[in-house]
Amino acid sequence: MDRLALFIDGSFVYNCAKRMGWNVDHRKVIEHFPSGYALFNAFYYAPITDWNDERQQKFLDALIFMGYSVRSREVRGEAPNFEAHIATDLLITAPRWDVALLASGAAQLVPTIEAVRTMGKEVHLLGIPELVDLDIRSATDRFIDLKEYRELLEREGGGRRVFPDVTQELAGAGLDGEPEEDLEETAPAEGD
Repeated sequence: MDRLALFIDGSFVYNCAKRMGWNVDHRKVIEHFPSGYALFNAFYYAPITDWNDERQQKFLDALIFMGYSVRSREVRGEAPNFEAHIATDLLITAPRWDVALLASGAAQLVPTIEAVRTMGKEVHLLGIPELVDLDIRSATDRFIDLKEYRELLEREGGGRRVFPDVTQELAGAGLDGEPEEDLEETAPAEGD
């Protein structure tokens, strides 16, 4: 059985979730994608804005409990830029896996992807087209569109952030082609 390694850029997945309007359940990711493979390891790269923030610590603890090897570093206002960490882990661990599932959109990883592919490894890219650089998409063996996995990977309730359904907002703003109600006619009279 082929061995799979996951390399998940947390900032990238967060930005994908914001764009898609739904949260990704990381437990479901680590349960779904290794099916048919032996899981070698699941790396999760997490930016930390405040080491004293209890919510961030709980999130990291939950990831570890789920089975991720968490790589974190503090960021203060700058982009997280985990590309060097991801590239290093891809190269160092390549002898131990056959297929890598990479969730990142950074073109800086193209030379690393090309290097592991010359070692006979497969690299599958997980993301959404609008956030993935075309060069990295072209360098991988397969692109997996995260949008197509909503039923399998969406987090049910819980969690702190819920992203709005943009289509509902557009409809409420009268941008769906339907005329809006005249609010003045339906407002109660003063003193009611």
